[in-house]
Amino acid sequence: MDRTDFGRIVAFTDGVMAVAITLLVLNLEVPDVRPDELDQALRELDGSLLAYVLTFALVGRFWVIHHNLFETLERFDSQMMVLNLLFLALIALMPFGMDLVDTYPDTSIAIATFAAILSLTSLTHWTMTTYALRSDFVHEQRVSDARRGSVIALGVPAVFLLSVPVAFASPLAAELMWAATIVLRGPLRGLAARLLG
Repeated sequence: MDRTDFGRIVAFTDGVMAVAITLLVLNLEVPDVRPDELDQALRELDGSLLAYVLTFALVGRFWVIHHNLFETLERFDSQMMVLNLLFLALIALMPFGMDLVDTYPDTSIAIATFAAILSLTSLTHWTMTTYALRSDFVHEQRVSDARRGSVIALGVPAVFLLSVPVAFASPLAAELMWAATIVLRGPLRGLAARLLG
């Protein structure tokens, strides 16, 4: 594999992730109010700030797991590149999903739409990991790391997918499920270690 091509794919991926994170903060608008109303206007931004922090954490998490996967690879093919582009297309949709949730915070369809984006993104990453393992693209010394990452990565889309119907019963419960994927990373890693011996 040409390391220049590999470097270009990683650089392109990092660039898309950086743009997605930048777009998240652009959804936060400085209030246009009189100075004596600024305190109240900033308090009213708490939902927007929470949506920003949660989505930033999720995009950041996706960047870390993607980085970890690509560290294990010694080669790739055109199918892996297509999967990577699909993954990035879904990452680029996250600012839209966050804006939808921020604009319609208690609307089930907005929460379910964002949950679907998160689920598809996680599932695409799991598919990339599984494909890399089956195609022997992973460094021999790193196969166990990639397998462990694959087991962990499968749990995340399951949580996001389950949060879609939950959103129609309770939007807040669905959002708490998303936050749990960040908190439960350690226990999922322990489970993966036990399953893979």
